[in-house]
Amino acid sequence: MNAPDSYDALAASIERALRTDIAPPGSATQLAGSIDRIMYDEARSGELRRGYLRIVVIAPFVLVTSAAALRAPADPSLASHDAAALLGVVWLIAGAALVFALRRGWYRRWVPHLAPIIDAVMILLGFVLSWRASATTGVSPMALMGYVVALCAFLSLSGVLRLSRWAGRAGTTLALIVFIVAAAVMRLELLAALGIAITLLAIGLHGAFVTILVRRIITDEVARATLSRMYKEAEETIDAREQVLKIVSHDLRNPLHTISMCASLLIDLPLQPQDQGPHLQRIKRAGERMNRLVQDLLDVAKLEAGRVGIDARELQVAPLVREAHEMLAPLAAEKSIRLEYAVSDTLPAVTADGGRVLQVLSNLVGNAVKFTPKDGRIVIRADPAPGGVRFSVADTGPGIPQEQLGKLFGRFWQGNPADRRGIGLGLSIAKGIVDAHGGRIWVESRVGEGTTFYFTLATALPPTASGSRERRREEAVASSR
Repeated sequence: MNAPDSYDALAASIERALRTDIAPPGSATQLAGSIDRIMYDEARSGELRRGYLRIVVIAPFVLVTSAAALRAPADPSLASHDAAALLGVVWLIAGAALVFALRRGWYRRWVPHLAPIIDAVMILLGFVLSWRASATTGVSPMALMGYVVALCAFLSLSGVLRLSRWAGRAGTTLALIVFIVAAAVMRLELLAALGIAITLLAIGLHGAFVTILVRRIITDEVARATLSRMYKEAEETIDAREQVLKIVSHDLRNPLHTISMCASLLIDLPLQPQDQGPHLQRIKRAGERMNRLVQDLLDVAKLEAGRVGIDARELQVAPLVREAHEMLAPLAAEKSIRLEYAVSDTLPAVTADGGRVLQVLSNLVGNAVKFTPKDGRIVIRADPAPGGVRFSVADTGPGIPQEQLGKLFGRFWQGNPADRRGIGLGLSIAKGIVDAHGGRIWVESRVGEGTTFYFTLATALPPTASGSRERRREEAVASSR
């Protein structure tokens, strides 16, 4: 097989392996979920505003009924004064308690259904009690009816402003029922009662149109924002795919060319065995680089698709750090960099996949070696942290500008695109492995002073860690065979 055919076959293989990883992540379910969240948050904040209005509406009623109860003589036949005042106080306390709960973030979906019913009952009871006491308080029937009509209008609008068709219909219906009962008790003229009822119904219908309009606007705006984000993600996906193919074209073509050239020399030239060694070493190094690149690409795909297997078990930290130091010291020595470590034997054991943790440390140290100058220093540390252990890799390199820190863990990202010392996958893989363990990885850096990467591992693997779920699935499959 010649080099171009090998390149084409390998490129196609990598593209198939990464197809799932670089598929567009957006979906219609995300759009519906975004709209539901917006509507839920708006319903809670709207209920809080109506709670304030409810207090403003109830307060005058409480003041009037309380004042009337205080002025009335102590007569058992005038108990309606006290009952009306007590009802107003209870209603006011309940409204204030609801406002307090909503301000603290509490909200339930049944609140918009129950609140208008309670308001209607309170308005109706308040009217009945106030009407029975009106003979002694001196409140005119027309003033009492006007107050009831105002409360009914508030009830109708409050249902509509909940942005729920059910709440709007319920609020308008309850307002009409309360008004009809009040009109019957007050013996209001039929034409006047009919006119007020039609007005209340018109207010409810008009509010329903407003509800539909607001919901449509919210839906359209959320849909536009979500679709814009999904379109951007799709563009990034296409860019990532093109980047993968560019990497395959550049970073795999060169070692393939080296292998092809060295193999041709070995075949065409009658070299002595001692002269074949350098060419064989070049073939070996080129093959190792290709294997490392392909493995990195596949690791990224598996990690971000949540399909990486984590063989988590209890690990002692000190031997793990020492093993990483022994494994990576030659790499640092090639550039005359001192690789040191600091770890205590008393650190608690962590629950992790030892091979994967070594891969994280290897990627972090390898990244530090690339950018640390000759005679620099790299230190691997492990320190106790809440619930686990914090690992760190610090170097004396040039440091990283603050504006680039947030991009370091992105796939294929490089601060200098012309720098071919890597392809920008090491840190992304490290983050994926740490996330799969339920840990956290971050970076701190000062330009001119150096950079420190941190990551944490827990003493017990969280049940939500993707690696734990995958490992349990693999164990279940294995046990069923």
